[in-house]
Amino acid sequence: MSEHRPPTDEIVVPRRTSVAVWLVVAAVAAATVTFAVVGPRAGCSVVSGTLFALAVARAVGPEPGLPGVAVRGRVLDVVGYVLLGAVIAVLAFTSPSLVA
Repeated sequence: MSEHRPPTDEIVVPRRTSVAVWLVVAAVAAATVTFAVVGPRAGCSVVSGTLFALAVARAVGPEPGLPGVAVRGRVLDVVGYVLLGAVIAVLAFTSPSLVA
C-alpha cells in the first residue's frame, strides 16, 4: 500500500548530469572510434584504461563520490572497476581471435 502525500508547492528540479558521466561517454566514443580505426586490441585498451581511471577517481574522490561513478561502497566500486579493467585487458591481449 502506498503512502498518501499531501500536495506541496515545492518545485522539483531534476539533477544535472555529472561531468564524470560525460567523460565516460566520451571515453566510450573514443573506444568505439579506436576499435574501428586502429583495431580491437587498441579499443579494449581504451576501455580498460577508462575503467582504471574510474577506479582511481573513485578511490581518491570525496564521499559520496561522483554521481554515475559511485554505485556501491567505495571499496566495492574500486575493486569492481579494477577487476573489470584487468579482465578486459588480459582478454584483449591474450585472445588469439583478435587481430592486432
